Amino acid sequence: MRKKHINKVVITIPILFILFAFTVNVSAEQRIASKTYYYQGKSYFDKKRFDKAIDKYKKAIEVKPEVANYYYMLGKAYQAKGSLDEAIVSYKKAVTVDPDYYWSYSQLGDICLEKGEDKKAIAYYRTSVGKCSNDSDVHYLRGKICDIKGDIDGAIKEYNEAVKLKPGYFDALYSIAINYTKKEDLKKAVTFYQEARKQSPYDEDTLVNLGIIYVKLRKFSKAINVLTVALKINLFNRDTRYYLGKAYYGMGKLDQAIKQTKNALEIDPDNADIHFTLGLYYDKKGWPDMAVAEYQEVLHLNPDYFNTLNK
Repeated sequence: MRKKHINKVVITIPILFILFAFTVNVSAEQRIASKTYYYQGKSYFDKKRFDKAIDKYKKAIEVKPEVANYYYMLGKAYQAKGSLDEAIVSYKKAVTVDPDYYWSYSQLGDICLEKGEDKKAIAYYRTSVGKCSNDSDVHYLRGKICDIKGDIDGAIKEYNEAVKLKPGYFDALYSIAINYTKKEDLKKAVTFYQEARKQSPYDEDTLVNLGIIYVKLRKFSKAINVLTVALKINLFNRDTRYYLGKAYYGMGKLDQAIKQTKNALEIDPDNADIHFTLGLYYDKKGWPDMAVAEYQEVLHLNPDYFNTLNK
């Protein structure tokens, strides 16, 4: 009996070892597969192909559902395409998996802000601050709270502290530029947009906002250079087209100004400002009938437009 027992043990141990090795191997394969899907999703996200990104993030979650970052990035993709309800579900799932995943609380705050729910946004940002152990992020999040409260100087101070602790902090640099724009200190805004651009050379919002400020500062050549890059990223951004038209006009290139403004109008045909600007360009070109047609369209869209124009 003892001999049979010994033989059984000898047989069982290799089987257990094989099962363990198989389990470890499967786990490693799952980890690799989930990361592959995740990075594929990130690549699609960076290219603004959000539906593809969502598909890949979902596959990463199917393989490894216990990773909070996968849900977070899924939420970011939904948010980027405007599917806010789905984004909220994903962000809440991220903090269910990891209650200390503070960036999900921050994104929930952003969505509340987008919906005009300022109090809820502040509550989420404060929760994010409470979960956060990174001092640079704490200052950044406090800056967002100051932004909601309309405390521009306070926001700039907090964002600057974030940059001091984390040089090259893109979101903080971008937010400082936004706040200097609000203060109408355009030269300082340019400085911080340029710093933000060093960190993310092809961020569309940075390029467009910088181009708009260059137009306002009458630095038309610089505006054209920046907005042309933005146009390559997104052909259908109304502001890129509109301000590119203004920059060409400032350079005396009337035909190109008209072309870009008409393109902007195709994107946003009910925009009275664009119709009015196109009318001005037609006037300058010596085409009064076409100018009048644009001015009539302005009145059709907004009967009080010319009254408010002089205020």
